[in-house]
Parts: sequence; structure tokens; C-alpha cells
Amino acid sequence: MAIVKMKRLTLLALNADRDRIYDALIRTNAVQLKRSSDIDSFVDTDMSQAREKALAKAARAEEAIAYVTATADSFNAAHKHDKDAKVSLAKNGFARPKTEIDYDYFLGYGEHVAAIEADLDVLRERQDKIAALDSQAAQKRAELVKLQPYLGLPHPTSAYRDTETSVVRLCQLPSESADALDKLAEEYSAVTDRLCGNAELTVVAVAVHKSEIAFFDKASALGLTACSVQTDALPSAEAEVLQRNLNGIEEETAALTGEIARMGEHIPEWKVYVDYLLLCEKKLAADGDVRQSVSTFVLEGFCPADKQNDVEQALLSVSDSMVLTFDEIGEDEFAPTLTRNGKFATPFESVTNSYSVPDYHEIDPNPVMSVFYFVIFGLMVADIGYGALLLALGLFATFAIKQKTGLKLMLQMFGICGVSAVVVGVLFGSVFGYTIWDKVFPDPSHPIHNGIIPNPADYPMVMMIISLLFGVIHIAAGIACNMAVKIKHKQYLSAWLSDFPWIIVFACFVLAIFNSALDMAAYEPYEALRLPDVVSKVALYVCLGALAVALVCAGLGVKGFLGKVVKSFGSAYGIINYFSDIMSYIRVFGLMLSSAIMASVVNQLGAMVAGNGGFGYVLAALVLVFAHIFNLAMGVLSVYIHNGRLQYVEFFGKFYTGDGQLFVPFGSDTKYTLVK
Repeated sequence: MAIVKMKRLTLLALNADRDRIYDALIRTNAVQLKRSSDIDSFVDTDMSQAREKALAKAARAEEAIAYVTATADSFNAAHKHDKDAKVSLAKNGFARPKTEIDYDYFLGYGEHVAAIEADLDVLRERQDKIAALDSQAAQKRAELVKLQPYLGLPHPTSAYRDTETSVVRLCQLPSESADALDKLAEEYSAVTDRLCGNAELTVVAVAVHKSEIAFFDKASALGLTACSVQTDALPSAEAEVLQRNLNGIEEETAALTGEIARMGEHIPEWKVYVDYLLLCEKKLAADGDVRQSVSTFVLEGFCPADKQNDVEQALLSVSDSMVLTFDEIGEDEFAPTLTRNGKFATPFESVTNSYSVPDYHEIDPNPVMSVFYFVIFGLMVADIGYGALLLALGLFATFAIKQKTGLKLMLQMFGICGVSAVVVGVLFGSVFGYTIWDKVFPDPSHPIHNGIIPNPADYPMVMMIISLLFGVIHIAAGIACNMAVKIKHKQYLSAWLSDFPWIIVFACFVLAIFNSALDMAAYEPYEALRLPDVVSKVALYVCLGALAVALVCAGLGVKGFLGKVVKSFGSAYGIINYFSDIMSYIRVFGLMLSSAIMASVVNQLGAMVAGNGGFGYVLAALVLVFAHIFNLAMGVLSVYIHNGRLQYVEFFGKFYTGDGQLFVPFGSDTKYTLVK
């Protein structure tokens, strides 16, 4: 359970064997490539244009997947009552979110490229046709909207023409101004005839003697404008023609949409194609990273030391015309990080990686961090019922999700932490906010009538002290990890004289104040834990002595007397930082208390609803189920964030560097497919 030892692979081979060598490396799933070092007489090749072309094709295929999926979903929604019309859309299930394919089939997928590109061309033609039809339909609809006020017109708009003595206009104006227009017409001896219109516009025919043409200038203030439609036929007839054309366009669009929706059957192939193109892009990137001569090339990469034989055999099976070496990674040299942990710690790796991937040359924090994350999670949730639900969720993910995904690992982590919540819930005697110990032991004088750990609402100091005590242990563990880092780098003196005394300080400090903490807790069952006074006194003296050693030796490795003094004073100031870090663990108490109080409120609400009897019991059950699920979901979200914060700041801050790079085997990071 540690960071896997890596070796640097260097390969000199013939250019003719390059593609087969790439495939062999991909098959091993154990080599991450790097840019080769500069070599005299060897050059690199600019593959940027070829890579961009491959990525552009992949992007085009992904756009096609998204477009066809959305079209098929919309098409099926529009035909939800017509089972024969609906199209089947191949989608990956919850259990297997990625399409599983054979490795040889994946590498040989190039033979399907021409057919897929032809399908994508057909899709593009249909998209362009639909876009053109949509433009035509929008134009027809706009013309219909313009015609709508004129549908009742008894003549074509072109029939309204001037006479020898009069100016005749077909006009429109806001309907609320029609009466004002009539009054204005009386002043000018104009004739107005309201012909048709709607609630917003009124269409009028206006006839004015040529000597009173100024009427139109006055009427324009009322919103009178010339007719916006010019037809040689009745507007209603024009509208019928437009509607027939629009219906034809919509039918053609619907037919094309159905054809596109039925292309959903090709989506699984397109997804494989996307991953194949991305693999081709990675090969092109590798081509740009290698150094090559006229006939040979040099490739470099990293592989786990325990996979060296597998990689060597895979490469030699391709060609024996190569020179292959595996070198050790130097102390100051870069290498990607691969961690291997047990079934318990593996799901917690995502917590560490969310902060920063471990550096190759440091220790793997996951085995230790996972234990503390597990315990803190239980202290924060602290309920048998909630823990059992989380455990069930984790078991469901383990057996229901067949592929290793981030979601599966996260749910497994919550399931593991559910065990901790159950254990701590037993100590509290809490099941969905209901207490059980006072029911099991109703005698108030019984030692655990109030629980092994009492209700924090009744005895808040108990849980607060436990939280702070756990914080001391957690921080001491971080210092111990820093010792392990120093010992790994052979800094033995600093580890034992600068770090180890702080662990003694924390341990003895806890012993020194233990009896005082019991007094503050004021929980009678804990009195049996009281230490002899001599233990407290001796612990205090040892604590002070260890503190003195820690401060004096803080400057080990620092040059110059002044530098050592400054370092020692800085270490003394660090006591304040330690105190601040320990106080951060009050959040454990706060989150546990808030979750417990919320659960109690939910139970009281359920009791109030059930008090009505009859249907009230059913309603109360629904209230309890949904409210407790909501409380659990919100609680887990808060716990996930704050628990991570305690790991990142208080724990990792004592020893962890991070800034590593995850080991990603060449060709393994597929998006849609799982190559088997």
C-alpha cells in the first residue's frame, strides 16, 4: 500500500515498426510516454496539424452524437403515444456506463472510418437542409403574421388606387386610434372606411381630395401608415397558399427529423469512433515527442517496475530489432504517480487527488488519511439509521455498477464511512434521531442510560472535548507522517529531534489535562477513567521537556547560529498555529450536533402529523422518509466538504507536498468505451 516504484523506459527501434510498437504498449496498459531527450543527429517532427485534424474529426463526431441524441429524444417525446413511430436510442446503462469492446476490434477500427464519415456527411446534409427549411418556415410565418390583419379585406391590396381628383390609400393604424382618425377625417372632408383588422391593428381605406393631401401628415401622428402588404389576390387566398407551403415545409422537416432520429442506432459506433480518433491523436502526439533519424526513432516513457517483464515481452514480440533499457528513477527526477492501496483505502484516493496528486518521491498519504476520514465521517454523522442507509448505498454501487467509475468509488467510500456512522451511532444510541439507550436501560442511575457517548444537546462539553482530543491525535499523526517522509529521505536527525518531540508534547499534554477535561465534561460514567494525579504531573513535566527539545532542535539543518535561533523562535510561534488547528476540530462537534438536532425536529414533525390519526399515519411516514433522506443528503454533503477540509489543511499541512502527476498508461484514457 504505497506509491508504486517506477522505471524509465528507453527504446531505440526502426521507424517501420513504430505503429506496431505503439499498439503493443497500449495493450500492456502499463506505459506512460514522455517527450524524448535531445539526441545529436536525431530530430523531432511537428505533428500539430495532423493532431488538430484528428481532434476536429473527433469534435465533429461528438457534435453529431449530441445532436442526434437530442433530436431522437425530442422526436420520441413528440410521439410518446405512438409506439410504432418512436425510435430506439442505444444508451449505456447505469451498470455499464461505457461500451465494452474487444481490444483487437478497437485497434482495427480504421476499416470502419470511411463508412462512419459517410454517415456523418449524410447527417450534415440533413442538418443543412433542416436549417434551410427552418429559414423558409420562419419567412412564411412572418408573412402570415403580416397578412393576419388583412385577412378580412374584400379586395386585393393592389385594388386601392388613386382617382383623377382623389388620393386613395389602404392604411393601417393602432385600433385605439381609429375613432380619432374619424374625427380628423371630418375636419378634412376625408372618407375613411374600416375594412378589417384585429385587436392591435385596424385596416382602413382612406380617400382624400388631392387639395387636402396634408391630411396624411396629420394622421401620421395617430399612427396611420401605408399598408405593409402588397397582393394582387385576396389576402385570405394569399394566406391559404402560404399556409399550404408552410405545412409542406413542416412535413419535410418532420420527415428529415425522423430520419436523423433513426440515425441514433449509429451512436454506439460513433462513440467508438471518437475514442479511436482520440487514440490516433495520442499516437500522433507520441510521434511528435519521439526523436527520429532516417530509419530509427527513440521513445521514452515510464512503467511500473513490477510490469517491466510484461512490457519487455510485449515489445520483443513485435520486433527483435530494438534496443530496450529500463533505468531507475533518480531522487530528483520526475516520474508519474501510481498508488496501489487495499480495498478499504482505494475509494478514498479521490479525496487526496481532489486536493493534489502525491508526488512520486513522497509517501502515499491515503492509507493513513482514509482511516481518519473514516472516523471523522462517523463522528459527524453519528447515527445507526443514517449509517445503515449509506452502507446499503455503498453495497448497491459495488454490485450494481459493473465498471470502475468515479461514481462507484465515491458511493463505495460513503458505504465504508456508513460503517463508521453505525459504530458511532451505537455509542450515541441514535437511530434516525431516536435515542435507544434510555429505552434499553430505563433506570437513570445505569451508567449508560444516556449512552456511551451522551446526547450532545444535553452534554455538549463531552462531544466538544472528544472532537478536540481527536484533533490532537489527527495532527500528531500528520507530524508522524512528516517523520516518515524525512526518514525516507534519510533525514534521521531532523525526524527524531525536530518532529518526534512534538508527538511526545501532544501525547503528554493530553495526559496532563485529562482529569481537567473530565471535570469540564461532568459526565459521571467517565469518572472511572480518571488518572492518578501523579500521572498528570509527570506528563506535564515530560510535555515541557519535549517542547524544549523540539524548540531547540528546530534549527537542525539551518546554516548559521542566527538562522538556528530564528528557526527556533519560529517553531515557538508555531504553538499558536497548532492551537488554531486543534480548535478547527470543533466543526466535528458542530456538524454532528446540527444533524442530530435536525433529525430530532423531523421526528417531532412526524409525531405532530401522526397525531391526527388515520391518514395522518400515512402522511407522517412520508414526511419521515423524505425529511430524513433530505437531512442525510445535506449532512453527507457538509461532512464531505468539512471532513476534506480537515484532511487538506490540518493533516496534509503537516507533511504533504502533492503537485504530482497521475500515471496514465498510453491509450488508456478512453471517453466512451472500455477496451477489454
